[in-house]
Amino acid sequence: MVKRVVRWGIRLLVLVLASVFVLGGPIPRVLARVLPSLSPLVAVVGTIAARDWYMGFFWGIPPAAILAMSVWKGRWFCRWLCPAGTLYALPGRFTLKRQVLKRKINGVVFWTILSSSVLGVSMLAFVEPLASVNRLAGLSAQTYTVASLVPGLMVPLFLLLGLIQPMVWCTQICPLGYLFDVMHAVRRRRRPVLDRVRRELLVGACFGVPVGLAARHGLATSLSDDAHAAVPVLPPGAGEPDRFASLCTRCYACVHSCPTRVLTVLFKRGRTLSQFFHPELETIRSHCDSACNRCSQVCPAGAIAPLTVAEKQCRQIGIAEVHRWACFSWARAEECMTCHAVCPYGAISSEPNVDGLDRPVVDVKRCRGCGACESECPSEEQGKAIRAHGVETQALLEPVEVGAVPTAVGPSDESADEDEDGGVFLIE
Repeated sequence: MVKRVVRWGIRLLVLVLASVFVLGGPIPRVLARVLPSLSPLVAVVGTIAARDWYMGFFWGIPPAAILAMSVWKGRWFCRWLCPAGTLYALPGRFTLKRQVLKRKINGVVFWTILSSSVLGVSMLAFVEPLASVNRLAGLSAQTYTVASLVPGLMVPLFLLLGLIQPMVWCTQICPLGYLFDVMHAVRRRRRPVLDRVRRELLVGACFGVPVGLAARHGLATSLSDDAHAAVPVLPPGAGEPDRFASLCTRCYACVHSCPTRVLTVLFKRGRTLSQFFHPELETIRSHCDSACNRCSQVCPAGAIAPLTVAEKQCRQIGIAEVHRWACFSWARAEECMTCHAVCPYGAISSEPNVDGLDRPVVDVKRCRGCGACESECPSEEQGKAIRAHGVETQALLEPVEVGAVPTAVGPSDESADEDEDGGVFLIE
């Protein structure tokens, strides 16, 4: 009885602390990655899919220690520390105790994820428990969209199912808990358990390999009229679209930490199966601040490589393209050049014509695709006259002198936000 009280006391304390991390308490923004970084499942699947130990030494210690402890103690993390498990256990007193899901499918789920990761595709978007809790931060940070709420519905869904069948997520579905069970069974050499694991491995591979191949070879949702629509503008450090889509767990730590709110989650035509619900830049409403590298510092899954501000400023995440039919200078012979004035990288020059009027031209060797030009473009009747589109590979460009965007850029009226050290920086 005493042990149970102590355990529940610790679990509730961890749940409160996790809520502070998720809901943006008085902590540095870089700690937004703490909760999903604890998951050994994220570390294992991400490492296999990326073919690289992306977490480094410091961030790799917690998941490695948790996994090592499971060899001796099995699901000790689930029973003592997991905030998702505690959250799903809370409706237990009010449950109807009906059997919605009689068979355990956690083994099939785990091996489906692992087999697809061998093909370079991570399928953790909906089933990683710690990442699912982290998505709730969108409610407090006001960064949620309709698209981001789809993966976010996992938490309320299993809370409701918990009212019918107690602990249905933890006992029947959770792949992280299954990983702990497998590690414990291997040490104790339980023959019946290992036989069942082998069967689940085969079934999981039958699901994971075809889905992984489909995602890897890009089954598009629909045809797009725009040649660039299928290539999203991704955060600096994302690398290639397929790599980013495969590694992203949809925890949305990057979205919640973005000061200009340019990172968001959208439904768009032309996206592949693996690109559903991952973050991208919506440059029509805001821009990627040249002095900010927060998204690369908070990603727990290696989908966004950690970059310094100087490295980020040399990374080309997209290319701006002038739509002359919508441009005031090109189509109407009116003085504008707003895009030239706001570009922090000096990538937009003027092309004088016989009438002496300046007209914008993009230097692709200087353009980073930050979206400052697009978000500030005054053209509306025929759409934005300059649009940023994604690139197949984020190239490294030569360093240039970077200036601040001189006009108000951003979707909100907030004039300040906290930086990682607790100070204040202005979004002018």
